Amino acid sequence: MLRQRIATAMVLAALFFAAVFLLDTPWFSLVTGAVICLAAWEWGRLAGMRHVLVRVLYLCVVTAVLLVSYALRDTVWSQLLMMCAALGWVLVLVEVIAVEKGLVSLPASRPLKELLGLLVLVPAWLGLVMLHATGPESRLILLLPLVLVWVADSAAYFTGRRWGRSKLAPHISPGKTREGLYGAIAASLAVALGWALFDNIQGLDMLMFLILCLVTVLASVLGDLLVSLMKRSAQVKDSGHLLPGHGGVLDRIDSLTAAVPVFVAGLLLIWSTHL
Repeated sequence: MLRQRIATAMVLAALFFAAVFLLDTPWFSLVTGAVICLAAWEWGRLAGMRHVLVRVLYLCVVTAVLLVSYALRDTVWSQLLMMCAALGWVLVLVEVIAVEKGLVSLPASRPLKELLGLLVLVPAWLGLVMLHATGPESRLILLLPLVLVWVADSAAYFTGRRWGRSKLAPHISPGKTREGLYGAIAASLAVALGWALFDNIQGLDMLMFLILCLVTVLASVLGDLLVSLMKRSAQVKDSGHLLPGHGGVLDRIDSLTAAVPVFVAGLLLIWSTHL
């Protein structure tokens, strides 16, 4: 299973790297948009859409929102959406903590879950598109949140297997441990420090950069927990079965749904980066 998981991850990483550096932004948007639509299809299942026609209608709504978001990608509205998405994940954090402590349960309302899917998937896609549109010479920055998440996921997996004792959120995702989280933070900060030194980021900028990377990784854990909560509510182990060793598309991008908008919002807020 581990070998199959690694092989699938390598193929997906190669395809994504090719899309980042070989495709123009419209084509990159189309390819990543298709991935988001696959994730939306799986989200519909987790939200309780049993009838195929209902899920097709939901997919059409998601596609329409993606098209509108693409049309607004160069306006202040896209930047505002990134800020709102980052703040929205703060609310998700409160919800996840409350569910873990047994204070509340995930809303059973299907319309609320459908709306949540839009708010989770669309900003993540738009954030990738905004980073990609900065130009060929700047596309390395697009890889940073993804590399941070991939390194954090791998470090959490192996650290958790070796030293994991204390459960992080046993009622939501029993497999995650605090030791795994510590390993993820340490590994991702090492990557961030190496990136900063390579890019000659110094002084206060380096400190702010490392904090942004740390917050991005912590957000990625929250994205993972939210999808785990959705799967637990739907009483399924995986969001789908499309990717060998990984389950569904949503299982593969769950961490990125939070990490990407938080990272982009941080770039906009801290350095007033024009995206």
